[in-house]
Amino acid sequence: MYSLPAAALYVFIVFFFLTLPLRLIIYYAKSYRVVIMSRRIADWILLLLTIGATVSTATTFLFQPLQPGESVFYKYILPASGSFLMIVPYFHIMSWLVGRKPFYTKSHLQYLEYFTLYLRSFNDERKDKKLKQRMTKALSDWFAVYAIGKPDEFMPPTGAKRIYVDDDWQEIVIEMMKRSKLILHRINTSDNYLWEFEQCYKKLYLQKSVFWADDLQEYAKFRTMLKHRFGLEFPLLEDRKCHVAFYYKPDYTFRIIYLTTKEDYERFRESFLQDHAELFDANKSYLYARHNKLSQVVKLWKDSNIPDSVQRWSWSAFWLPEFYLICQQIKYRVVAFFAIVATLAGFAMVGQTSEAVFRAVLIRLITMVIMGRNGRKIVWLSRHWESLAFYEKNEYWGSWVAQLLGVIYVIFWIVAAILMQVY
Repeated sequence: MYSLPAAALYVFIVFFFLTLPLRLIIYYAKSYRVVIMSRRIADWILLLLTIGATVSTATTFLFQPLQPGESVFYKYILPASGSFLMIVPYFHIMSWLVGRKPFYTKSHLQYLEYFTLYLRSFNDERKDKKLKQRMTKALSDWFAVYAIGKPDEFMPPTGAKRIYVDDDWQEIVIEMMKRSKLILHRINTSDNYLWEFEQCYKKLYLQKSVFWADDLQEYAKFRTMLKHRFGLEFPLLEDRKCHVAFYYKPDYTFRIIYLTTKEDYERFRESFLQDHAELFDANKSYLYARHNKLSQVVKLWKDSNIPDSVQRWSWSAFWLPEFYLICQQIKYRVVAFFAIVATLAGFAMVGQTSEAVFRAVLIRLITMVIMGRNGRKIVWLSRHWESLAFYEKNEYWGSWVAQLLGVIYVIFWIVAAILMQVY
Protein backbone atom coordinates (compact mmCIF):
# COMPACT_ATOMS: atom_id res chain seq x y z
CA MET A 1 0.00 0.00 0.00
CA TYR A 2 1.40 3.39 -1.01
CA SER A 3 0.54 7.08 -0.78
CA LEU A 4 0.21 8.77 -4.17
CA PRO A 5 3.59 10.58 -4.02
CA ALA A 6 5.35 7.34 -3.06
CA ALA A 7 3.42 5.48 -5.76
CA ALA A 8 4.55 8.09 -8.32
CA LEU A 9 8.20 7.26 -7.67
CA TYR A 10 7.41 3.55 -7.78
CA VAL A 11 5.58 3.86 -11.13
CA PHE A 12 8.35 5.99 -12.60
CA ILE A 13 11.10 3.49 -11.68
CA VAL A 14 9.15 0.41 -12.76
CA PHE A 15 8.09 2.06 -16.03
CA PHE A 16 11.69 2.97 -16.84
CA PHE A 17 12.99 -0.57 -16.32
CA LEU A 18 10.05 -2.26 -18.10
CA THR A 19 10.44 -0.02 -21.14
CA LEU A 20 14.24 -0.19 -21.31
CA PRO A 21 14.13 -3.11 -23.80
CA LEU A 22 11.65 -1.14 -25.92
CA ARG A 23 13.98 1.85 -25.97
CA LEU A 24 16.87 -0.34 -27.15
CA ILE A 25 14.72 -2.01 -29.82
CA ILE A 26 13.59 1.38 -31.18
CA TYR A 27 17.11 2.80 -31.22
CA TYR A 28 18.65 -0.09 -33.15
CA ALA A 29 15.72 -1.11 -35.36
CA LYS A 30 15.10 2.41 -36.80
CA SER A 31 11.82 1.15 -38.23
CA TYR A 32 8.60 3.19 -38.06
CA ARG A 33 6.49 0.09 -37.52
CA VAL A 34 8.65 -1.07 -34.61
CA VAL A 35 8.50 2.45 -33.17
CA ILE A 36 4.70 2.56 -33.27
CA MET A 37 4.27 -0.93 -31.82
CA SER A 38 6.81 -0.29 -29.03
CA ARG A 39 5.22 3.02 -28.08
CA ARG A 40 1.79 1.46 -27.84
CA ILE A 41 3.17 -1.25 -25.54
CA ALA A 42 4.79 1.48 -23.40
CA ASP A 43 1.47 3.34 -23.18
CA TRP A 44 -0.31 0.22 -21.94
CA ILE A 45 2.44 -0.44 -19.39
CA LEU A 46 2.09 3.09 -18.03
CA LEU A 47 -1.71 2.87 -17.94
CA LEU A 48 -1.71 -0.45 -16.05
CA LEU A 49 0.88 0.80 -13.56
CA THR A 50 -1.18 3.93 -12.98
CA ILE A 51 -4.39 1.99 -12.37
CA GLY A 52 -2.61 -0.35 -9.97
CA ALA A 53 -1.04 2.53 -8.01
CA THR A 54 -4.26 4.54 -7.64
CA VAL A 55 -6.53 1.61 -6.78
CA SER A 56 -3.96 0.39 -4.24
CA THR A 57 -3.91 3.86 -2.64
CA ALA A 58 -7.72 4.07 -2.59
CA THR A 59 -8.12 0.73 -0.82
CA THR A 60 -5.78 1.74 2.02
CA PHE A 61 -8.50 3.99 3.43
CA LEU A 62 -11.13 1.23 3.42
CA PHE A 63 -9.21 -1.02 5.83
CA GLN A 64 -8.49 1.55 8.50
CA PRO A 65 -10.48 0.95 11.72
CA LEU A 66 -13.31 3.37 12.42
CA GLN A 67 -12.75 5.14 15.73
CA PRO A 68 -15.66 6.12 18.01
CA GLY A 69 -17.26 9.38 16.88
CA GLU A 70 -15.70 9.30 13.40
CA SER A 71 -17.91 9.71 10.33
CA VAL A 72 -17.95 6.94 7.72
CA PHE A 73 -18.34 9.63 5.04
CA TYR A 74 -15.18 11.53 6.04
CA LYS A 75 -13.24 8.44 7.12
CA TYR A 76 -13.84 6.23 4.09
CA ILE A 77 -15.95 7.70 1.31
CA LEU A 78 -14.24 11.05 0.70
CA PRO A 79 -10.56 9.92 0.79
CA ALA A 80 -11.19 6.65 -1.07
CA SER A 81 -13.28 8.43 -3.71
CA GLY A 82 -10.64 11.11 -4.08
CA SER A 83 -7.90 8.53 -4.56
CA PHE A 84 -9.95 6.61 -7.11
CA LEU A 85 -10.77 9.77 -9.04
CA MET A 86 -7.02 10.34 -9.38
CA ILE A 87 -6.64 7.51 -11.92
CA VAL A 88 -6.81 9.66 -15.05
CA PRO A 89 -5.09 12.84 -13.77
CA TYR A 90 -2.43 10.60 -12.24
CA PHE A 91 -1.93 9.01 -15.66
CA HIS A 92 -1.58 12.48 -17.24
CA ILE A 93 0.89 13.57 -14.57
CA MET A 94 2.96 10.40 -14.99
CA SER A 95 2.85 10.85 -18.78
CA TRP A 96 4.33 14.30 -18.34
CA LEU A 97 7.03 12.99 -15.97
CA VAL A 98 8.16 10.23 -18.34
CA GLY A 99 7.97 12.50 -21.40
CA ARG A 100 5.07 10.71 -23.07
CA LYS A 101 3.33 12.62 -25.87
CA PRO A 102 0.69 11.73 -28.46
CA PHE A 103 1.98 10.34 -31.74
CA TYR A 104 0.21 9.77 -35.05
CA THR A 105 0.41 7.52 -38.09
CA LYS A 106 -0.46 8.26 -41.71
CA SER A 107 -4.09 7.30 -41.04
CA HIS A 108 -4.25 10.63 -39.18
CA LEU A 109 -4.00 12.48 -42.51
CA GLN A 110 -7.75 12.21 -43.01
CA TYR A 111 -8.25 14.51 -40.00
CA LEU A 112 -5.77 17.22 -41.03
CA GLU A 113 -7.38 20.42 -42.29
CA TYR A 114 -6.10 23.33 -40.17
CA PHE A 115 -2.37 22.79 -39.66
CA THR A 116 1.16 23.97 -40.45
CA LEU A 117 3.68 21.55 -41.98
CA TYR A 118 7.19 21.75 -40.52
CA LEU A 119 10.02 20.77 -42.92
CA ARG A 120 13.52 20.26 -41.51
CA SER A 121 16.47 17.88 -41.40
CA PHE A 122 16.51 15.23 -38.67
CA ASN A 123 20.04 16.41 -37.88
CA ASP A 124 18.63 19.75 -36.68
CA GLU A 125 16.52 18.16 -33.93
CA ARG A 126 19.13 18.64 -31.21
CA LYS A 127 20.06 22.19 -32.14
CA ASP A 128 18.67 25.15 -30.18
CA LYS A 129 15.70 23.30 -28.72
CA LYS A 130 14.44 26.36 -26.86
CA LEU A 131 14.41 28.55 -29.97
CA LYS A 132 12.87 25.76 -31.99
CA GLN A 133 10.00 25.64 -29.52
CA ARG A 134 9.57 29.42 -29.78
CA MET A 135 9.19 29.26 -33.54
CA THR A 136 6.77 26.33 -33.59
CA LYS A 137 4.78 27.91 -30.75
CA ALA A 138 4.55 31.21 -32.64
CA LEU A 139 2.90 29.40 -35.54
CA SER A 140 0.88 26.90 -33.48
CA ASP A 141 -1.08 29.82 -31.98
CA TRP A 142 -2.82 29.86 -35.37
CA PHE A 143 -2.71 26.26 -36.60
CA ALA A 144 -1.31 23.04 -35.11
CA VAL A 145 2.25 22.30 -36.32
CA TYR A 146 3.07 18.82 -37.69
CA ALA A 147 6.34 17.22 -38.78
CA ILE A 148 7.49 13.79 -39.92
CA GLY A 149 8.93 11.90 -36.92
CA LYS A 150 12.30 10.17 -36.71
CA PRO A 151 12.17 6.36 -36.68
CA ASP A 152 14.48 6.04 -33.66
CA GLU A 153 12.57 8.29 -31.22
CA PHE A 154 11.16 6.49 -28.19
CA MET A 155 9.06 9.52 -27.25
CA PRO A 156 8.16 12.41 -29.59
CA PRO A 157 10.11 15.56 -28.63
CA THR A 158 8.56 18.88 -27.71
CA GLY A 159 7.50 21.33 -30.37
CA ALA A 160 5.71 20.12 -33.47
CA LYS A 161 3.43 17.09 -33.34
CA ARG A 162 4.89 14.02 -35.02
CA ILE A 163 3.47 11.76 -37.71
CA TYR A 164 5.34 8.45 -38.11
CA VAL A 165 5.23 6.94 -41.59
CA ASP A 166 6.90 4.17 -43.55
CA ASP A 167 9.07 4.34 -46.65
CA ASP A 168 6.27 6.23 -48.44
CA TRP A 169 7.20 9.44 -46.57
CA GLN A 170 7.58 11.42 -49.80
CA GLU A 171 3.96 10.78 -50.77
CA ILE A 172 2.85 11.75 -47.27
CA VAL A 173 4.86 14.99 -47.36
CA ILE A 174 3.39 15.98 -50.75
CA GLU A 175 -0.11 15.33 -49.44
CA MET A 176 0.57 17.36 -46.30
CA MET A 177 1.97 20.22 -48.38
CA LYS A 178 -1.27 20.31 -50.33
CA ARG A 179 -3.51 20.23 -47.22
CA SER A 180 -1.52 22.58 -45.00
CA LYS A 181 -2.44 26.21 -44.36
CA LEU A 182 1.23 27.16 -43.81
CA ILE A 183 4.62 25.52 -44.36
CA LEU A 184 7.57 26.19 -42.02
CA HIS A 185 11.00 25.57 -43.58
CA ARG A 186 14.04 25.15 -41.34
CA ILE A 187 16.64 25.80 -44.01
CA ASN A 188 19.48 23.30 -44.53
CA THR A 189 21.25 21.59 -47.43
CA SER A 190 20.40 17.93 -46.77
CA ASP A 191 19.17 15.92 -49.77
CA ASN A 192 15.76 15.23 -48.24
CA TYR A 193 15.09 18.87 -47.41
CA LEU A 194 16.21 20.01 -50.88
CA TRP A 195 13.75 17.53 -52.36
CA GLU A 196 11.00 18.94 -50.11
CA PHE A 197 11.84 22.50 -51.14
CA GLU A 198 11.78 21.49 -54.80
CA GLN A 199 8.26 20.09 -54.39
CA CYS A 200 7.12 23.34 -52.76
CA TYR A 201 8.66 25.33 -55.62
CA LYS A 202 7.15 23.18 -58.39
CA LYS A 203 3.70 23.08 -56.79
CA LEU A 204 3.68 26.83 -56.07
CA TYR A 205 3.58 26.50 -52.28
CA LEU A 206 6.31 29.04 -51.55
CA GLN A 207 3.76 31.81 -51.07
CA LYS A 208 2.37 30.08 -47.97
CA SER A 209 5.84 29.26 -46.65
CA VAL A 210 7.83 30.71 -43.75
CA PHE A 211 11.61 30.30 -44.04
CA TRP A 212 13.70 30.00 -40.89
CA ALA A 213 17.51 30.19 -40.95
CA ASP A 214 19.38 29.24 -37.78
CA ASP A 215 22.81 28.76 -39.40
CA LEU A 216 23.79 31.59 -41.74
CA GLN A 217 26.73 29.68 -43.24
CA GLU A 218 24.36 26.84 -44.12
CA TYR A 219 21.90 29.39 -45.48
CA ALA A 220 24.59 30.92 -47.73
CA LYS A 221 25.19 27.49 -49.30
CA PHE A 222 21.46 26.96 -49.66
CA ARG A 223 21.03 30.36 -51.33
CA THR A 224 23.79 29.59 -53.85
CA MET A 225 22.25 26.19 -54.67
CA LEU A 226 18.84 27.75 -55.28
CA LYS A 227 20.27 30.26 -57.71
CA HIS A 228 22.07 27.56 -59.73
CA ARG A 229 19.29 24.96 -59.62
CA PHE A 230 16.10 27.06 -59.93
CA GLY A 231 17.24 30.56 -60.73
CA LEU A 232 15.68 31.78 -57.47
CA GLU A 233 17.13 34.82 -55.75
CA PHE A 234 16.67 34.50 -52.00
CA PRO A 235 17.59 37.48 -49.77
CA LEU A 236 21.13 38.15 -48.63
CA LEU A 237 21.03 38.09 -44.82
CA GLU A 238 23.15 40.14 -42.46
CA ASP A 239 25.77 38.19 -40.54
CA ARG A 240 24.21 38.40 -37.07
CA LYS A 241 24.40 35.87 -34.25
CA CYS A 242 20.68 35.13 -34.22
CA HIS A 243 17.97 33.27 -36.05
CA VAL A 244 16.20 34.81 -39.03
CA ALA A 245 12.67 34.36 -40.36
CA PHE A 246 11.49 35.63 -43.73
CA TYR A 247 8.58 35.03 -46.11
CA TYR A 248 7.02 36.29 -49.32
CA LYS A 249 4.73 39.29 -49.01
CA PRO A 250 1.74 39.58 -51.39
CA ASP A 251 3.87 41.71 -53.76
CA TYR A 252 6.43 38.83 -53.94
CA THR A 253 9.11 40.73 -52.03
CA PHE A 254 10.58 39.36 -48.82
CA ARG A 255 9.93 40.54 -45.29
CA ILE A 256 12.92 39.69 -43.10
CA ILE A 257 12.82 39.61 -39.29
CA TYR A 258 15.88 38.87 -37.13
CA LEU A 259 14.89 36.80 -34.10
CA THR A 260 16.78 37.47 -30.89
CA THR A 261 14.21 38.05 -28.13
CA LYS A 262 10.65 36.96 -27.45
CA GLU A 263 9.51 40.39 -28.62
CA ASP A 264 11.01 39.66 -32.04
CA TYR A 265 8.83 36.55 -32.36
CA GLU A 266 5.79 38.63 -31.45
CA ARG A 267 6.76 41.20 -34.07
CA PHE A 268 7.11 38.38 -36.59
CA ARG A 269 3.59 37.17 -35.78
CA GLU A 270 2.06 40.65 -36.09
CA SER A 271 3.78 41.28 -39.42
CA PHE A 272 2.71 37.92 -40.79
CA LEU A 273 -0.90 38.57 -39.76
CA GLN A 274 -0.91 41.88 -41.61
CA ASP A 275 0.82 40.58 -44.74
CA HIS A 276 -1.43 37.49 -45.00
CA ALA A 277 -4.76 39.01 -44.05
CA GLU A 278 -6.56 37.06 -46.82
CA LEU A 279 -5.42 33.72 -45.36
CA PHE A 280 -6.70 34.59 -41.91
CA ASP A 281 -9.94 36.09 -43.25
CA ALA A 282 -10.60 32.83 -45.10
CA ASN A 283 -10.22 30.93 -41.80
CA LYS A 284 -11.74 33.52 -39.46
CA SER A 285 -14.47 31.16 -38.25
CA TYR A 286 -11.85 28.71 -37.01
CA LEU A 287 -9.60 31.42 -35.58
CA TYR A 288 -12.56 33.18 -33.97
CA ALA A 289 -12.94 30.30 -31.51
CA ARG A 290 -9.24 30.44 -30.67
CA HIS A 291 -9.31 34.09 -29.61
CA ASN A 292 -12.67 34.30 -27.85
CA LYS A 293 -12.44 31.37 -25.46
CA LEU A 294 -13.57 32.88 -22.17
CA SER A 295 -16.56 34.77 -23.54
CA GLN A 296 -17.75 31.66 -25.38
CA VAL A 297 -17.41 29.29 -22.42
CA VAL A 298 -19.76 31.32 -20.21
CA LYS A 299 -22.42 31.67 -22.91
CA LEU A 300 -25.47 29.44 -22.51
CA TRP A 301 -26.78 30.22 -25.98
CA LYS A 302 -25.51 29.25 -29.43
CA ASP A 303 -23.06 31.23 -31.49
CA SER A 304 -23.11 31.21 -35.28
CA ASN A 305 -19.30 31.28 -35.44
CA ILE A 306 -18.99 27.87 -33.75
CA PRO A 307 -20.12 24.63 -35.48
CA ASP A 308 -23.59 23.45 -34.43
CA SER A 309 -22.35 19.96 -33.54
CA VAL A 310 -19.95 21.53 -31.01
CA GLN A 311 -22.80 23.29 -29.23
CA ARG A 312 -25.01 20.24 -28.62
CA TRP A 313 -25.93 19.09 -25.13
CA SER A 314 -23.55 16.49 -23.68
CA TRP A 315 -24.97 13.89 -21.30
CA SER A 316 -21.48 12.60 -20.48
CA ALA A 317 -20.42 16.09 -19.39
CA PHE A 318 -23.67 16.45 -17.42
CA TRP A 319 -23.53 13.22 -15.43
CA LEU A 320 -19.73 12.93 -15.17
CA PRO A 321 -18.22 16.44 -15.32
CA GLU A 322 -14.93 15.49 -13.61
CA PHE A 323 -14.37 12.35 -15.67
CA TYR A 324 -15.48 14.12 -18.85
CA LEU A 325 -12.98 16.97 -18.49
CA ILE A 326 -10.04 14.78 -17.56
CA CYS A 327 -10.68 12.24 -20.35
CA GLN A 328 -10.85 14.81 -23.14
CA GLN A 329 -7.76 15.86 -25.07
CA ILE A 330 -7.76 19.48 -23.88
CA LYS A 331 -5.23 21.85 -22.39
CA TYR A 332 -5.11 22.26 -18.62
CA ARG A 333 -7.45 19.31 -18.07
CA VAL A 334 -5.63 18.36 -14.86
CA VAL A 335 -6.07 21.91 -13.52
CA ALA A 336 -9.78 21.94 -14.42
CA PHE A 337 -10.27 18.53 -12.83
CA PHE A 338 -8.67 19.56 -9.55
CA ALA A 339 -10.61 22.83 -9.54
CA ILE A 340 -13.95 20.97 -9.64
CA VAL A 341 -12.96 18.24 -7.19
CA ALA A 342 -11.38 20.69 -4.72
CA THR A 343 -14.42 22.97 -4.84
CA LEU A 344 -16.84 20.13 -4.13
CA ALA A 345 -14.64 18.68 -1.38
CA GLY A 346 -14.21 22.10 0.18
CA PHE A 347 -17.92 22.74 0.38
CA ALA A 348 -18.51 19.26 1.78
CA MET A 349 -15.84 19.47 4.48
CA VAL A 350 -16.55 22.95 5.84
CA GLY A 351 -18.19 22.27 9.16
CA GLN A 352 -18.64 18.55 8.34
CA THR A 353 -22.41 18.88 8.66
CA SER A 354 -25.41 17.86 6.61
CA GLU A 355 -25.71 21.48 5.46
CA ALA A 356 -22.15 21.33 4.10
CA VAL A 357 -22.96 18.17 2.17
CA PHE A 358 -26.11 19.85 0.84
CA ARG A 359 -24.04 22.81 -0.38
CA ALA A 360 -21.63 20.45 -2.13
CA VAL A 361 -24.55 18.66 -3.83
CA LEU A 362 -26.04 21.99 -4.92
CA ILE A 363 -22.72 23.20 -6.34
CA ARG A 364 -22.34 19.90 -8.17
CA LEU A 365 -25.81 20.21 -9.74
CA ILE A 366 -24.95 23.69 -10.99
CA THR A 367 -21.66 22.36 -12.35
CA MET A 368 -23.48 19.50 -14.08
CA VAL A 369 -25.87 21.88 -15.86
CA ILE A 370 -23.06 24.19 -16.99
CA MET A 371 -20.96 21.27 -18.19
CA GLY A 372 -23.89 19.59 -19.93
CA ARG A 373 -24.61 22.76 -21.88
CA ASN A 374 -21.05 23.92 -22.51
CA GLY A 375 -18.91 20.77 -22.12
CA ARG A 376 -18.45 20.12 -25.82
CA LYS A 377 -17.83 23.81 -26.44
CA ILE A 378 -15.17 23.91 -23.72
CA VAL A 379 -13.35 21.02 -25.41
CA TRP A 380 -13.56 22.75 -28.82
CA LEU A 381 -12.26 26.08 -27.50
CA SER A 382 -9.51 24.64 -25.33
CA ARG A 383 -7.08 23.64 -28.07
CA HIS A 384 -6.30 23.85 -31.79
CA TRP A 385 -8.29 21.07 -33.41
CA GLU A 386 -6.92 20.04 -36.78
CA SER A 387 -10.46 19.58 -38.10
CA LEU A 388 -14.03 19.18 -36.93
CA ALA A 389 -13.81 15.46 -37.76
CA PHE A 390 -10.80 15.06 -35.44
CA TYR A 391 -12.66 16.89 -32.69
CA GLU A 392 -15.69 14.61 -33.10
CA LYS A 393 -13.47 11.52 -32.93
CA ASN A 394 -11.85 12.66 -29.67
CA GLU A 395 -15.19 13.77 -28.27
CA TYR A 396 -16.66 10.33 -28.93
CA TRP A 397 -13.79 8.41 -27.30
CA GLY A 398 -13.43 10.85 -24.42
CA SER A 399 -17.14 10.55 -23.60
CA TRP A 400 -17.00 6.77 -23.88
CA VAL A 401 -14.01 6.51 -21.51
CA ALA A 402 -15.69 8.90 -19.05
CA GLN A 403 -18.81 6.71 -19.00
CA LEU A 404 -16.70 3.58 -18.56
CA LEU A 405 -14.89 5.15 -15.61
CA GLY A 406 -18.23 6.12 -14.10
CA VAL A 407 -19.40 2.49 -14.26
CA ILE A 408 -16.10 1.25 -12.80
CA TYR A 409 -16.43 3.83 -10.01
CA VAL A 410 -19.85 2.43 -9.03
CA ILE A 411 -18.52 -1.14 -9.15
CA PHE A 412 -15.55 -0.05 -7.02
CA TRP A 413 -17.88 1.11 -4.25
CA ILE A 414 -20.10 -1.96 -4.47
CA VAL A 415 -17.07 -4.23 -4.03
CA ALA A 416 -15.67 -1.94 -1.33
CA ALA A 417 -18.95 -2.03 0.60
CA ILE A 418 -18.95 -5.85 0.47
CA LEU A 419 -15.31 -6.07 1.62
CA MET A 420 -15.95 -3.61 4.46
CA GLN A 421 -18.81 -5.81 5.66
CA VAL A 422 -16.73 -9.00 5.39
CA TYR A 423 -13.63 -7.65 7.10
